[in-house]
Amino acid sequence: MANINAPDIEYFESFVDEIKGKFQRIKTLTSHRVTSGDYHEEILRTIIRNFLTKRYSVKKGFIYKGKGDVSNQIDIMIVDETMPAAYLFQEGDFAIVIPEAVIAILEVKTTLNAGDFDNAVENIASAKRLSKFKVNPFSIIFGYSGTTPSDKNLNKWFKRPSPTKLKEDFVLGPNAIMFFKDGCLLTRHKDNGGWDSNGKYYHKAFRDPPVSDSGWQLSIILAMIISACETGEMRRTHFFPANIAGRLIQGEGSSISHNRFSFGEGISKKA
Repeated sequence: MANINAPDIEYFESFVDEIKGKFQRIKTLTSHRVTSGDYHEEILRTIIRNFLTKRYSVKKGFIYKGKGDVSNQIDIMIVDETMPAAYLFQEGDFAIVIPEAVIAILEVKTTLNAGDFDNAVENIASAKRLSKFKVNPFSIIFGYSGTTPSDKNLNKWFKRPSPTKLKEDFVLGPNAIMFFKDGCLLTRHKDNGGWDSNGKYYHKAFRDPPVSDSGWQLSIILAMIISACETGEMRRTHFFPANIAGRLIQGEGSSISHNRFSFGEGISKKA
């Protein structure tokens, strides 16, 4: 998946350094969980806006399909401004949006532990259930720090009661999970290990040393978001996109873990 147009990893490392610096700055000043969480969401919103045109807004709030059909509160929503009547309500960065206008969502956790994982998975599933196609919107869990994502811990998390509810409806789960501080990214794959953003199995994605994983993994996350925007455009216009997302990725030397994880089953090995 090599692409000579991809920016150097150092470019994305600069965003990694920015996230780490701002995270540490607020951490030294306050331990208030809600305040820190709100600011961490804003850090990510600012970085995402850097890569999107004005056509897309980066909001927080709820997705509304009808009375009784409302998502849980979503930390970050990427909204297509060209969608007619996209908003039912908006004020500042807060909005209530119709499902068709939401391109991607992110759940942001300052400390991603087992309980936060349950909550993030539930919030994402609540949004996807409102879509005509359950694979939408594209979704990511982003944890700044927290429990180390060892195979042992992830095995326990994926077998907890809340994630297990998605065992037969796994498309409702997040498309990617990033453990930022630990430099760990989980992406979805088919049974044979082939990449599939809606696949049943989550593998750890990484590159061979000495390349830093943090910048590369952030580039993957951003490329996924842009790809979701391109896919939305293709559905609307029936024209294939220019694959701008692919230009953000340097794929040479990348691989996935042999161990994999799925809802309700926990850890297993690649077929």
